[in-house]
Amino acid sequence: MSAPAPSNDRGFSLIEVILVLALIAGMCGVFFGSFQALSATFQGDSDMRVVEWQLKLARETAINQRRSIEVKFTNPNLITVTRDNLPNGQTVISTIYLEHNAKFMQFAGQPDTPDQFGNASAVYFGTATTIMFTADGMLVDQTGNPINGTIFIGQAGRPGTSRALSVFGPTARIRSYRWNGTGWRP
Repeated sequence: MSAPAPSNDRGFSLIEVILVLALIAGMCGVFFGSFQALSATFQGDSDMRVVEWQLKLARETAINQRRSIEVKFTNPNLITVTRDNLPNGQTVISTIYLEHNAKFMQFAGQPDTPDQFGNASAVYFGTATTIMFTADGMLVDQTGNPINGTIFIGQAGRPGTSRALSVFGPTARIRSYRWNGTGWRP
């Protein structure tokens, strides 16, 4: 019987294995960084849509039911939509919290939106103590005067989630903005 022929299969050297693992780790790091930025964009957009749809719900309900509908923003992240009943009382139509740890907030150094409705606070509607939509679709204050305002939202420590919505009172037009690091973009 003859002895088996020597094999040339040596396997992988330790250096080759380490190089492959380093390459995989580098690719994972790039992917994770991209994923974090993409995640912030999606979460910011999602939270902005929640605020936008609550405003639209309030306006459409006011028009359809011919009643004043109040919108209340309670820190850090609660939105309540309430119908004024006649002759008195109120009915809560919607109560919703922003997701992803988002809250009404402004990041340091960010200017007002291009609409220039104000940024003295995260939810700013001038001196209004109550904001509501009327049966004719306008956004008004507690005395019935049309008001403009801006709502700023984001996640603390994540400027990529910064969003703003502005509302033009006489028509209740809602414009949404994303912060791109240097300015607000529609």
